Parts: sequence; C-alpha cells; structure tokens
Amino acid sequence: MDDKLIAIANDSYTSALVLQSFLESNGVKCYLKNINLVQPNVSDNVKVLISEKEVEKAIKLLSAYREPGKGEAQPRKILVPIDFTEQSINAAHFALRLAHVYKAEVKLLHVFNSPIVDMIPFTDMASIQIDIDISYSILQENAREQLNKFYNKIRKYADDKGMKELKIGYALREGFANYGIIDMCKRYKPGLVVMGTKSEGFRSSELVGSVAADVVKETNVPLLVIPEKATLKGISEVKNVLYATRFDDSDYTAIRKLLTMLSGFNLNLICANVCDNPENPLVKANMNALKDYTQRVVKKAKVDFELIKGKNVAEAFKGYITGKNINLLALTMHKRGLLEGLFNPSLTRKMLSDADIPLLIFPE
Repeated sequence: MDDKLIAIANDSYTSALVLQSFLESNGVKCYLKNINLVQPNVSDNVKVLISEKEVEKAIKLLSAYREPGKGEAQPRKILVPIDFTEQSINAAHFALRLAHVYKAEVKLLHVFNSPIVDMIPFTDMASIQIDIDISYSILQENAREQLNKFYNKIRKYADDKGMKELKIGYALREGFANYGIIDMCKRYKPGLVVMGTKSEGFRSSELVGSVAADVVKETNVPLLVIPEKATLKGISEVKNVLYATRFDDSDYTAIRKLLTMLSGFNLNLICANVCDNPENPLVKANMNALKDYTQRVVKKAKVDFELIKGKNVAEAFKGYITGKNINLLALTMHKRGLLEGLFNPSLTRKMLSDADIPLLIFPE
C-alpha cells in the first residue's frame, strides 16, 4: 500500500467492526489496528484506518448517517443552587434574565449540612442524640430564614427590573450539595442548572471537580457555571459564544442544544478546534462534516467554524477567547470516568483554572 493511512476512529472492537462494515458497504476500504488476537472482543482503542484519499468521502458518509435527532426545546425550568454568597446572587440574577427570555420559571435551592457524629459510645447515645436533634433544628431554622431573605431579595430584583411576571420558587434540602442538587434535578426536572463558583473560582475542587461533575453526570442536564471573576451584569453583554469541539458524536447533540438555547438572542457562535496542523485532511473533513450537519439541522443558524493552530490546546483556546472577546465558553463533559474529559488535569482543567467568563457544560 502506497497510500498513507489515517485513523478515522478509535473505539472498542465491536464498534470498530460496525464502522468498518458501514464504510466498506459504501465503497471505503478500512483496516483495523490494535486488535487483541487472543480475545478480540475485549479489545479497546481499536483504530479504524482508511486511505488519506478517502477521508473526505468517509466523513461525509458518517455525517449523512447521523440522524438530526428530535427537536430541542428551550429550558422551561431553571434550577439555581445557592449558598447565600455574592457568587450565588450573581448566578441568580443571570438565571432570572435567562428565564425572562425563555419565559421559564426559576427555583432557588439551598442544601445545608446536618451534623454527623461518629464513634459514639453506647452509654452516651441518648444525651448525644438530644444534642444532635437540637443542633439540627437550629441549623434547619437558620437555613430557612436565610433562604427566605435571599428569596425576597431576588424577588425584589426581578420586580425592579421589569420581570414581575416571573415565577420564582425555592426549596430547602438537607445533606451534601451534590446529592441535594441531583435529587432536586430528578424531582424538578429543570432544563438548565445555573450556579456560581466560590472564592477559588474554577480552582475550587469542591464545586467544579466534584459537585458540577456529579450533577452533569447523574442528571443529564446542561450546567451553566458563573465564575467569581465574571463581570457580566446581564445576558445582553453576551455577544460572542465559543463551542470547543473535539470532533466526536457528542458535539452534534451539544451544538444542536446550544443553538436552540441561543435562538432567542442576537449572538455570534463560533465552533472551534485546536490542532497542530489545520491542513490535515482528517481535521478539515471533520470540520466540514460538523458544518454540513449544523446547516442541515438548523438552517437559519449563523455559525462560524474555525481551526486554531496550536500544540498546547488550553493555551491556544485561552488566547483565542481573549483575542475574539468571547463572553461564553461551551463544551461537552465526557462521562468516561469522573475526572476524565472535562476535569482531567491536562486539557480543560488548565483552561478553566483562570476562567473569567461563564462556562456552559453539556453532558455527553
């Protein structure tokens, strides 16, 4: 073979076989690499190779093979987890303005921790149980009072800003933040969760590394994170939105949802990918396939597609965000492990460490 071979996919053995069968039935010769010869069914990371000359044809076949999917709807319910900080207020204000455009309702959620006592001697159980009951009652009452005050401030803000018609509710839950938010998502079924980061910004392992990851993983609900450094006062200041694509199937669903969510705003959307060689036929073919799909699914959408040259993906994206005055970054969190994909220590975690713009996370 004189033709240069390019890996068009990297998947399990079964999925690679399905892809090979589909492409070859349409005239594209495929070769599989990295197969476990003893137990092929347990092979992972099997590469599907094709001739460089066939790349564009193969990508077009895969793009046409993908179904547009069901029509997406704008969020009708927005959940806002709060902890009474300035970041919570900022996130709640942003959520109200979104709800005003979407004609959605907003629910404020506060999750408070109850005391946990370990290693209690049997003889002390009764007295300690009384102390716990009293402490829990005090914590619950304090949390309820703070939540009522917070709600009144948010209600007044909405009324003063001409949003009196907005339906705003609130709920109080006891337990750990991630479990409380996940439980409320399952009960309330929001179309979007909006939360603010704490003082550590995106370096906060509690929020981004744990709570946000769990929420996206367990609820399948898009999550909008407002960092402490964000200076946006309202959605009217969001003009340019960047979607960071990795050229996998999850991008197609995420972009479709993103375009639906942005349809009520006058925004510029850019889908970008960072690579060290933008002239690579596979990279160009993947970008063209994404462009064709977007135009086919949302015909009126105005979307720019760009290939950004760079070897350090995080640094390239950060430079692009600054140079293009990007106001919102959107991407997909992959579920292949809690810390893999969005929250791994290499790519996106570094990109988020100094984030000063809102981040919209789509589940895979």
